[in-house]
Amino acid sequence: MSEPRALEALQALHAELVAVRQHRYEGLPVLEQLLDVQTDAFKKLIEKPPRNTVNRQTLGTGKVRIGEEEYAINDDFVNDCLKVADDLDLDELEAARILLDCDAAGDAETQSRSLWECAVIRFHQERRYLLDCMRLCVEIASDEDLEPGLQDAFGALAEEKVFGVPQPGSRPDCSAKKIVSKCMEAMQSVRSMLLAMQDKAAARNVLQQASLVKPPENQETFDFSRSSLVEQHECLAAILHAAIEKRHATVRDFQDFIQALKQVEKYDHFLVHLFPALAAYITVFGSTEGIGDLQQSRQLNDVICKQADDGSWRLSYLRATVRAWWIAEYCGWYLDDTAYDLQNINLDQEDAERTKQFTECLKEDAFDFILAVAADCRAQEWQDPSRLGMRQWLPRKSPTLASDPFPFSHSFQQSLMAHLEGFVDAAIANIPDVLRRLRTEEDEQRQLSQNHEQDLDLERFLIIISYAFEGRPDAAMQFWEDPESNLAGFLQWASRRASTPLVTAFCEMLQCLADSEECATAAHNFLLDEGQQSSGKMKRTQSLTWSQIFKELAYFTNKFTEKPNASQLHAMHRPGKPGADLAEAEPERALMLECYLRLMAKLASESEVARVKMLTDDEVRLVETLLKLADGAIPPRLRASIFYVLKALMTRKQVGENDVMWRFVEEWVTGTFGGPVGTLRMSYLGQPLTPQASMEAVLSDLSNGFEESNAFIQLLTSLFAPLDGPEGLNDSLTFPEDLGSNTRISGMEPYVDFVFQVLAQKSQDLVDPAQLRALRLSCLEFALTCLSTFNEDLIILGNESNIAIDVAMPTTDLAAYVRLHPFARVMEWLFNGKVITALINTIHQDPSVLSSASPDSPLVLGILRGVQIMIKALDLQETYLHLVRPLIQSQAGKRRASVANAAYSSFEDGILSHLSLVVDLGKYCNLGHGELTLACLKLLEKISTSPRIISEWNPATGRLGHRNKAIVQLERDGEGQIIAASLAASISSPLDPVMEAESEDYVVKLFILDFLYECLCATPDQPTIAHLLLGFHCELNRLGIEPRSAFDAQKSLFHSLLNVVIGLSVYEEERGMRGYLITLKHRILRILQILWKSPLSATLVMDELRATNFMFHMLLREIQIQPDLRWDDLEANNPEFLLSGASVAYIDYLGSRAMIFEYIGKELCSVSQNRIPSIKRQIFDALSGQIKLDAEEPLSLANIFDFFDFLNPDANWDVPRPQFVVYKDLELRPCAVEDPEAGLQYNIRKVKETIALKRNEFRDTLQVAPQQHLDAIETEERILVEWLTFTNRQKLFVASRLRLLRAWTNLLLVMFEANDFKGTPKMAFLLQALQAILPTLEAYSTLSTAESFELARVAKVLLFKLEFSDEDDAGLDKQKFTVGNLISDKLFQLFQVCLGALGKWSSTAELRALYYGICYRYLTAVVDKDTTTTGATHPRSRNLATARARTLKAIQIHGDRLLNVICDDAYGSDPACQTAAMILLSSLPTSFDATLRPAHYQQQPLSHHPYLQAKLSLLQQIAQTRTGAKYILQAGLFRALELSGAFAADPELQVDARDARALERHYALLVLLARVVGAAVLARGEHNVVQGRRFLAGHRMLVVHVLKRSFENEQMPTEKPRVNTTLFH
Repeated sequence: MSEPRALEALQALHAELVAVRQHRYEGLPVLEQLLDVQTDAFKKLIEKPPRNTVNRQTLGTGKVRIGEEEYAINDDFVNDCLKVADDLDLDELEAARILLDCDAAGDAETQSRSLWECAVIRFHQERRYLLDCMRLCVEIASDEDLEPGLQDAFGALAEEKVFGVPQPGSRPDCSAKKIVSKCMEAMQSVRSMLLAMQDKAAARNVLQQASLVKPPENQETFDFSRSSLVEQHECLAAILHAAIEKRHATVRDFQDFIQALKQVEKYDHFLVHLFPALAAYITVFGSTEGIGDLQQSRQLNDVICKQADDGSWRLSYLRATVRAWWIAEYCGWYLDDTAYDLQNINLDQEDAERTKQFTECLKEDAFDFILAVAADCRAQEWQDPSRLGMRQWLPRKSPTLASDPFPFSHSFQQSLMAHLEGFVDAAIANIPDVLRRLRTEEDEQRQLSQNHEQDLDLERFLIIISYAFEGRPDAAMQFWEDPESNLAGFLQWASRRASTPLVTAFCEMLQCLADSEECATAAHNFLLDEGQQSSGKMKRTQSLTWSQIFKELAYFTNKFTEKPNASQLHAMHRPGKPGADLAEAEPERALMLECYLRLMAKLASESEVARVKMLTDDEVRLVETLLKLADGAIPPRLRASIFYVLKALMTRKQVGENDVMWRFVEEWVTGTFGGPVGTLRMSYLGQPLTPQASMEAVLSDLSNGFEESNAFIQLLTSLFAPLDGPEGLNDSLTFPEDLGSNTRISGMEPYVDFVFQVLAQKSQDLVDPAQLRALRLSCLEFALTCLSTFNEDLIILGNESNIAIDVAMPTTDLAAYVRLHPFARVMEWLFNGKVITALINTIHQDPSVLSSASPDSPLVLGILRGVQIMIKALDLQETYLHLVRPLIQSQAGKRRASVANAAYSSFEDGILSHLSLVVDLGKYCNLGHGELTLACLKLLEKISTSPRIISEWNPATGRLGHRNKAIVQLERDGEGQIIAASLAASISSPLDPVMEAESEDYVVKLFILDFLYECLCATPDQPTIAHLLLGFHCELNRLGIEPRSAFDAQKSLFHSLLNVVIGLSVYEEERGMRGYLITLKHRILRILQILWKSPLSATLVMDELRATNFMFHMLLREIQIQPDLRWDDLEANNPEFLLSGASVAYIDYLGSRAMIFEYIGKELCSVSQNRIPSIKRQIFDALSGQIKLDAEEPLSLANIFDFFDFLNPDANWDVPRPQFVVYKDLELRPCAVEDPEAGLQYNIRKVKETIALKRNEFRDTLQVAPQQHLDAIETEERILVEWLTFTNRQKLFVASRLRLLRAWTNLLLVMFEANDFKGTPKMAFLLQALQAILPTLEAYSTLSTAESFELARVAKVLLFKLEFSDEDDAGLDKQKFTVGNLISDKLFQLFQVCLGALGKWSSTAELRALYYGICYRYLTAVVDKDTTTTGATHPRSRNLATARARTLKAIQIHGDRLLNVICDDAYGSDPACQTAAMILLSSLPTSFDATLRPAHYQQQPLSHHPYLQAKLSLLQQIAQTRTGAKYILQAGLFRALELSGAFAADPELQVDARDARALERHYALLVLLARVVGAAVLARGEHNVVQGRRFLAGHRMLVVHVLKRSFENEQMPTEKPRVNTTLFH
């Protein structure tokens, strides 16, 4: 279907609406179009056509028409269609449409479900997204922070499209239903669908228990449907609520709504969804702020509060709640006698009646039900002990909400709490007398009842206030802004002369009104207003104040810490056994103390003013008081609250505060609190415990249960956490170094051991899953804190840099830091088998439960922390094993015993014992929890690249090899396919053009690509889990493609990567090159490159890429690099370019193009070798600038030479090294790593750490330095960091550019070899290549050796590909190409460039060898060609003579300098360069004085030693001239031959039988020497005859022997030896 599918269109609309909701307006034009498309869908709401007999019969025809398209369908499709229609009571054609959408989107492969299940899920997703889009439209229209014009536009849009209000001037549709009625009907439809589903499930369960049917395989689909229906109902309720608030409801609608409430039979999520609508109805029609008048409200009051219909309500507490809420709002009409016409109304009587009615409502549990709704709506997965105790203390009379995992959305919670706020405000303002009476009655009941049994409705009201304002500081400011307001007055009233339960509830309310620093400070100031004090032991002041709280705290501390008698001493060894007097006899007092402590913790954590007050008040001495109370016989929950207060006091802590708190905690744990003598705890036998034993006993008891252990671990985490402030070096200890040294074995091991014992052992005793998750999370937070605060770089910098590390660190020395830091003990525990098992158990959770959990829930955070700890352990393991542990073991006498049961020698061993971890990590990558997804991908990357794990997973050598264990684990139950499908969906998800690189989806894509890349890099030639996830079938040592697999259907992760990179356009007309898109493309191409290069996967991948025309897509998408091309809105010539992220994009773009050229070269080689001429022709056409399509016009694009646009000599970012003063001698080598291509790359984070350490080294000097000096140091630091960043990027750019140049030149060389050009086309192609590279070669010949080498390599091959013979010229167009053209300026320019580069001797020997080869080819192929032409008048002779002349002139210009370089290389250089230099030297004389050189000399075979042959050839050429012969003879030629003994030896007497060719080589050498002698003698004529005769006479025996052998060979018919045929030539 050409139009976008329904779900995808709704998802696109939803994304744009979310962007506007977040005040991002870039996509407004697109949003308008998407809204227009959904107009009809908005009108229909979620109305669905029921099953249709006619359409059902249509399916039997084998064809179905959806819109304008007709489809042929098979029986399987028909069966799925009927199943969907029956399951959803849906029209068959609509079911067919959804199934076709699922098939087109690949849902079955992505979700690993059957097609009909995917259709059911898609059906619910379409409805859910539609309703959420409508809800977002309404929310945006009500957003006061939106731009006014935009808000008005959305308001009009919501009126028209959501509420169905016709535009002004248009005729209304009388037959159309109103939005309120439509929402009510839709909600009823949703409830009916859910009820039908539950009935079917119940029936199936009965049959399943009777073993008549198998358990359902589609349980996940059923659970998703239930959850989706609940979400749909919530959205409908939100739309209904908005319609009511926008005054689109009538009185009749309100009455119908009340009637619907009467029919509700149970308390469930659906009923909670209706509460905002109920509140909105009451506000609109019952309050003075609504649209009704007094008369209408009075009529409605008679209806709602009518006693006669009490029996018609199914839920009495719901009836009481509706009436109480109505009365609270309705009473506002009677506050001002003059505002409304109240004649003929008995105000006192009606007021008494309303008071009576409200009181009756309270007796029917109205407040209890409102509190239940508020608590259930705001139910958190966090275990809050005090609030749990408060709820248990206020007995709940309403039924509990079903435990189904259907969390309420944040928007719904905010809506309900806003209406609860309105209810609270109305109750305080309109019915204050009722609230006063509640307090009076409760006081009277307390006085009459000794068992404290009384109504607690006022306390419930305060807790309702707590829920209404918690997490809403802006709303809570209403209590603090105006001291004269009703809310402020209510606070004053509620705090005066309050009973214990009321004080408890008041403290709970007060801490919920302090959710920001401003509110918390206001609450703190409220408590500072002490008022008039009263005398007496426990008499309260007029209102609750800090003084009152601290006095009561001190009173109970003294009470619970009184010295026990002798009998009690024998029964206690530690604090904490709750006494009956408090835990049982005075539960209210215990709860009150808990609330006091919760209030302290909240205010201390939110308000710095309050925190400082609590810490510094010498009269209170809060910390000491709390620890004394913790020593008493108090309940565990109260002791946990004490720990939470201590933790809160460490918020924004400073060094001194942290150290003092550590000493207090240490003294409390060791039993020396208050003094070392006389306060020791006693054992069971009555003996005093030593501090060490006391510590063990206290920590052991704290580890039992949940409350105390969880709170104490969180306190320890806060104490171990780094100090508040900017992120620093982590070079200090967060505790005193001498902590505990006077009373026990020093060190933090006892605290670390306590936490890990709780994690590995004690936590297993918990039954409550919520408590288990919270406790595990606390333990993991502690472990992660200890690992994260250890800086391993300090060890490296301390040993390799020139910094006095012991002086720079706050600790005594580096050794003390390493020895005392808890990192080592945590790492030791991480090798424990039970700890590893606890980690794995924490991570292993049901994905279906995880998907419905909130990102900040203990379940999700526990998994996240477990994964992060594993990542940290793998990162830091080498440091621990090789640096830290040896140091600690060397001082073992000063430390505690090692951890027991450290079963593993490495952390990887623990992972290898739990292969299911890989499956769990893969499953969590598509749950919608961004941070968890990233962490899982990172851990998968770490696991997949660990050498230890790879060696264990991969096949072993020999006959007993096995498949990769991780692959086998992933293949079990098809888990790998599910994970791969989820990763493919993440890769294929659309990018957010507004958020760009900041988008969570984009970051997830990069992490997926990094994981795949690193996994493939680790073992590219063996099957890995990356290959499996990409879609390949992994065997022992090979890959394959399974028939009917996702890869075979082109729906695999590999194809998702391919589709993304093919469809990715990195250039935008307005903004230029987009860096984040370039990075994405580069990461994908890296993966494909590994696959096409590896022998394991090359064949499969190359075939697949060829089938998808990958190369042509890449060439069409390639952008030419121009000087004015912008990279993320920044041009490359900008001075700040390399310091910006745009430079990274530029570097990645060069790398991407290099990989593309590499692939094209490989593909061209492949099709040439496999003889596929059609594809080969297409490749050459594409590289020549056009792509020819069947029966279509060819597409034009840049050719291969146009893409030679990346070597711009002018784009030079070389900057001089800045001059440093303070940091001129700073050693930064430890901060650098060696990149194989870019050289040294500085780790900027380590550089900053080094700078900080250097500053710390001179901290004493800097403290007295003037500000001007400090500013100069900071400027120098900034410049240093920027310069190193600049240098890093510059080197990376040069390396990427060189890599691209190498790929381009390699591709060009392949084209030279693989082309089928002949004659003129061939010459045109070669000369075009020469013209492309020559200017750049000339520019870079003095700038960069590496680039020059690549270009020279091409130039040399190109010259040798050019043919200069007359026979070759016959195929050329003589009018277009003549020999004069071939040796014209371009070839001569190339020759000059090489001579110039050689003359400067600035290149490497390897590059000079290329230059020598080019010069030799030019001299021999161009200049020397005139030797074969006849007649001086031949045009070629004239041209070549000209070429010879200017060539000679060019050589003369460079003169002695050039000859010195050539001779030096010929004398002593690399073998290749030495040989090339000698060959060039040998060609120089013959090129310009060839008259004495016989033509047949050039046709002789070369010697077996090219260097020796080149030297002798040079001597021969020199000897052929008279001058040369003269100097050679004068230099002692014959004397040298005599000393060498070459002609004096008899070779046949020394023949080595093992070397049959030795004799031949010897005679070949004699031939070369004889040629030199002959040339030297004959060149001088008679002048040298005497010397020649003397030479022959001196070697008479050899001459006679050779002549005899020659005569014998002439008489024999056999083949003559090669030596005899050449000896006397």
